[in-house]
Amino acid sequence: MPDSGTIKPNIPKQDLPANATLTVCIFRVGQRLYCLPAASVEYVYPYCEITPVPHEAESIEGVINLRGSIVPVIDMGMKCEQRPLERDPAHKLLVARVGSHRIALHVEGVMDVIDVEAGGWEETDAILPGIQVLTGIIKYQDGLALLYDPEHFFDTELAEREHAQKK
Repeated sequence: MPDSGTIKPNIPKQDLPANATLTVCIFRVGQRLYCLPAASVEYVYPYCEITPVPHEAESIEGVINLRGSIVPVIDMGMKCEQRPLERDPAHKLLVARVGSHRIALHVEGVMDVIDVEAGGWEETDAILPGIQVLTGIIKYQDGLALLYDPEHFFDTELAEREHAQKK
């Protein structure tokens, strides 16, 4: 258990020290805000040419060459709102690490990286029990941002990638 400072979002709030904070990266898809733990985000990359590839998961937009590494791109419009995002040069690729995998998330904009005190978020289990892909709901400005657990949220895309690598 952490003693202070930044915490992981999967630790129950009652087990956290009073001064603990959760650092998140908030991004926009459509009119809604979403976030990931900032520790899983490597950097924000400008939207670029994406090479389509055959795949089973509708949310996989294709792949990019990111500094010599081939990285899958996940269309967060499909993932979060069941509609593909337009290909817009103003959009961003949020490059994240999920376990041993690197993925790029196509988002419409990256809003902020913030530290959230324990009172600034609610655990999802307390509100919507059984939803494993969500860790919590962040109170952000005048609205809310859904905090995703990257280890669970990208299961479909990463399972397909691991299956392809085993062939």
